[in-house]
Amino acid sequence: MATNAKRTYRRRRRRRSRTLLFSIAVLLLLGVALLIYQAVFSKRASVVTMNQTPVSTMSTYINTGDGLLYQTDGKIHFYHLSDSKKNYTYGMGASDIRMSGSGSMTVVFNESSLQVVGNNQPITFPGSIREVECGTNYLAVLRTTEDNRENVSIITVDGTVVEQRFFEDQYIVDFGFYRTSDEMLWVETLNVNAGTPTTTITVYDLSKRTITGVMHIQNQLVDEIYFSANSLFVVGTNQIIRYTHSGNKEVYRYTIYGYEVMDFSSAGSLPTFLLVPRGGDFHSVKILTLEEGALPNSVDTYLQLPTEGLAAFIMGDRLTVTSRERLFTYTLKGRLSSEASFEQPVDAAAKISDNRLLLSSNNIYYLSSVG
Repeated sequence: MATNAKRTYRRRRRRRSRTLLFSIAVLLLLGVALLIYQAVFSKRASVVTMNQTPVSTMSTYINTGDGLLYQTDGKIHFYHLSDSKKNYTYGMGASDIRMSGSGSMTVVFNESSLQVVGNNQPITFPGSIREVECGTNYLAVLRTTEDNRENVSIITVDGTVVEQRFFEDQYIVDFGFYRTSDEMLWVETLNVNAGTPTTTITVYDLSKRTITGVMHIQNQLVDEIYFSANSLFVVGTNQIIRYTHSGNKEVYRYTIYGYEVMDFSSAGSLPTFLLVPRGGDFHSVKILTLEEGALPNSVDTYLQLPTEGLAAFIMGDRLTVTSRERLFTYTLKGRLSSEASFEQPVDAAAKISDNRLLLSSNNIYYLSSVG
């Protein structure tokens, strides 16, 4: 009896073992099927939507932050990025009209006058207008006076001149607006009369109508100026220099000799720069993050990008690379996190914001949301 009981127990244990093995095998097959399904579904879903805009690649466009300004046949058009009700066309009937804009206003101008779109009366200046930048409540006009002096005039939208700034013995390189708690204007000038070129960046608080900082950069040229919530970063040919907004005080310098900055974003957890070897291509890149404290505490990540890539951008906490047919997304540590296909091959790409790309294909521009 005992022997028969043992045999019966062993048979039952073998059946239970076979049942358990069969269950495990079924679960494994289901897991593999699920992975295959997810891979197929993910591949099908990983397509970058391309929304066609009315802008042709033959047109000059300006990114205002909330839309695209472009010109055709003597008319200025505005294409809003997300609200078609805000689109408009402004007829000028002239071929020598240029345009400028921000998220708050659009300006059309020629050498003798400018007009804020929506205002009836043009604003005229003696001398000649060379460039216009739009802020929130103010405009900055670079012009040459009748006695051939360069001047940056700060005006309100109704044409009231707030201030005129002359920069004797200096060449005005660039200027523009940014915001901290107030609206600020910066002007970059270059003095070439000294032994070594000296760049000066002057900052004006337009609410207080006073100069809040003057920054001098010697022994290197300035390539670009970037802004974050807490810092003004001056990118030179040799260094990235961090200044505070309050008082525009220099905090630190980070050496980038041999590299040039290709892109920047402050939308992520830290200000992030994309660098390439100076004089090289963008396929061998360095991702650089800097902290906004007393020290840079830099983190460098070196990455070799796909050879078929057309362009690369820092978009928040990720690196986005476009090729003709695909979009590659990398983490800031250089890990490829996703790939997606474009709906049609693209010829070029530009960053509109930290989550939008402007793609050209067959002579038409398309908008794509990424990230």
